[in-house]
Amino acid sequence: MGFITKRKKKFLLNFALKPGRPGPAKGKKHHFEKRSNSYTYVRLERSSFEARLAYNENILTFRDVTLSQTQAKPFRPRANRIRYVNMLRVPASSKVHPDLLTNKVYVPALLQPMMSSENKKHRLRSDKCKGDLVIDGSASVKWGLGWRERLLCTRCKYVGKHYKLYNEVPSSTRGRKAAQINVGSQIGVASPSIGNTGFRRILNTTNIIAPSPLAMQKQATKVNTAVKSLNERSMCGDITKKNCG
Repeated sequence: MGFITKRKKKFLLNFALKPGRPGPAKGKKHHFEKRSNSYTYVRLERSSFEARLAYNENILTFRDVTLSQTQAKPFRPRANRIRYVNMLRVPASSKVHPDLLTNKVYVPALLQPMMSSENKKHRLRSDKCKGDLVIDGSASVKWGLGWRERLLCTRCKYVGKHYKLYNEVPSSTRGRKAAQINVGSQIGVASPSIGNTGFRRILNTTNIIAPSPLAMQKQATKVNTAVKSLNERSMCGDITKKNCG
């Protein structure tokens, strides 16, 4: 293991920076020369890359910005960017939101008041409008298998309020109430032991948007607890009757 002599230590103390003294680079300005020939390498998107390819006497060539042949060797293309405009754009031919092409479960007794009430409000607001009221698929709110919908006009800017198109389970606790269709589906799934995975597969094959696995699992936990309590009370009642007999 090496050690530092007193002479070397004294030399290092005189050579090194001392506390309170400015550094040797203080006050000096560094000038960096700009490169005159600066190149930028860019990988084109696949659509732009394929548009600049050309065949000349069965030889694959590449064109520059002016569409003239060049000797440059391009980089391999990168994937086309997914723009948000293309993701949210609805085809002009159909003009129908994709979710409205699926099968949804509504309660007819709740759907009829929504249609009649919104038609009256629409006529009162703009009696000369000849547009139709349609379901706003982009604003649909899914609650398991239940839905909340609103109507909008195809011509004017009328937009109605959301309506619950499912019945709720009465509850004394605070918070959002459960939908009867969600509770009933979990009771049906638990009876023949289909399971949430099999039930979601059945819904998807019938073109019905299935609830999320997490929401189904939470509802299944509540339903299974209630079913277990009901079975225990029923068994205790049978045991009591036998003892009494």
